[in-house]
Amino acid sequence: MWFNNAIVFQYELEEAADLNELLAHERLKPCPPHARSVTGWMPAFADELVMEIAGCALFCMGREERILPRGVINRLLAERIEALEAQQGRRVKRAEKAQMAEDLEFELLPKSFCVQKKMQAFLDTSAKRLVVNTASGTQASQLMALLRKTIPGIRFEPLHIPDTLAQRFAAWLNDPSTLPANFALAADCQLFALDNEKKRFSCKGCELPADEVLALLDKGLAASEVSLIWNERVQFSLTTDLTLKRLKCLDYLVDEFSEIRELEEEYLQRDAELALLSGELRSLVNALLAGLTDTATETAVPEEAVV
Repeated sequence: MWFNNAIVFQYELEEAADLNELLAHERLKPCPPHARSVTGWMPAFADELVMEIAGCALFCMGREERILPRGVINRLLAERIEALEAQQGRRVKRAEKAQMAEDLEFELLPKSFCVQKKMQAFLDTSAKRLVVNTASGTQASQLMALLRKTIPGIRFEPLHIPDTLAQRFAAWLNDPSTLPANFALAADCQLFALDNEKKRFSCKGCELPADEVLALLDKGLAASEVSLIWNERVQFSLTTDLTLKRLKCLDYLVDEFSEIRELEEEYLQRDAELALLSGELRSLVNALLAGLTDTATETAVPEEAVV
């Protein structure tokens, strides 16, 4: 068990809640015939909607979507428009085309195939954090919306840091000694032009801080993503919106997961893996936030590197 990515939020919940009971009311149901998609909760493990261990509650959001490619609708719509124009000897108006497209989608949706997708997350009850296994802000928002619907009174806030991460990234790349304790640069980063954020430069497999990267920073580019190693246990890429992407276990952590897999009972393995996963991410985020909120860093950063 491991999260490939993580978006983290603080949460508040004034009263204790029975998550199993609450999630059962919003269990994933089959997608209705004329709906594009539906969301709900799926079992986190076996038939358990919530898996709880060591101050962590793991759950899984399911999404069932109907597959109806826009190209299929457009092709059939063009055929029907052509037939109608030939039959009535006139051009079909724009409003008529829109209505025909809507009617066609309504007709085809019940005949389309459904696919299921799932996304795991956990509530860290000791740190009061929600950790979502995704790098997509849109997907994280969908999960939080379902949680708000499911758990009365729960509130979420993004993690807060006092300055822009682009500024910190530039400082780290210019002088790795300014990194928070137990963090080191890995081998990747992503830069972008301040006058055009779509103009991006990916630097992979570099020995950071690489001369090529520093030269681009000197030319006015800013860093939007930097890969880091924490405590020689986890490697990940940190973005300017505090998303942790491409989380990877390193040797020490791999060895601990290997020991867990030697346990005889599957449920013992799952409990131990979840305890290790949540503990590692809790400690990583704690260390990261402590380092980012430490105002002792005085490394000079060019103004153009600040977003």
